[in-house]
Amino acid sequence: MKLLTSFIFFTLLCGCATTAQIATNNLSPNEIFQKAQQKYASLTSYSDEGQTVSILNGYTITTKFTIKLARPNLYRIEWQQPEMPSLTKGIVWSAGEGNFMDMGNGVQKLANMENTLGSAGGVSANASATIPWPFFKMNWDDQFGLSVDGKKELADEKVGDVDCYVFAIESKGRTKTFWIGKQDFLIHQVRNVTTAEAMKAAFAKAAKNNPEIAAQLPQSEMQGRTSTETHTNIVENPNLSAADFIR
Repeated sequence: MKLLTSFIFFTLLCGCATTAQIATNNLSPNEIFQKAQQKYASLTSYSDEGQTVSILNGYTITTKFTIKLARPNLYRIEWQQPEMPSLTKGIVWSAGEGNFMDMGNGVQKLANMENTLGSAGGVSANASATIPWPFFKMNWDDQFGLSVDGKKELADEKVGDVDCYVFAIESKGRTKTFWIGKQDFLIHQVRNVTTAEAMKAAFAKAAKNNPEIAAQLPQSEMQGRTSTETHTNIVENPNLSAADFIR
């Protein structure tokens, strides 16, 4: 029960980001993030796989996922969380004839792509958000944090064999760090760190907006949360057809 409660809170907490002008190899952070947005927008299709490891109140939740995207409106995102037997698998998809979601309790048809991918954002550990948002140029919160100051340039690092620019973006008790490939300008890793104080504020807001879960809020001292989302086996413009997106 404690693990399930922590998981519920985890799905309610998705941080977004911020920025300032710092030059790196003659490119400012804004320019690097804009190039990343432009790169995703230029692709006709995309696929990857990866995992998010989240630590919340002493529990570790690993979410493994696969992503397939293609224009104009095709997507299939699947995820699995081995630590959550009752919420093991989930999927959102569109093969061009509607937007669907199944989180283990039956297929639901949703109104549009934004509602579908947004509804799965928390439970998929952002697998339905981080890459689909820039790929489909969706009007969600500023995924790349281009509108707010607070960005730190960190030392370049590798994710696997990929050399990356690294930026940490701080705002209101949350730090979001991006690893963006120097050659491909694609996101290879994202880390979200939320302080205990920010967690308390988020839980208080969740309880206010969702009275039915207020009784499940933990009574013990709240700890911070860290999640690290890594994208691997990235393929640019793979040869995908509508059949690849059918459930």
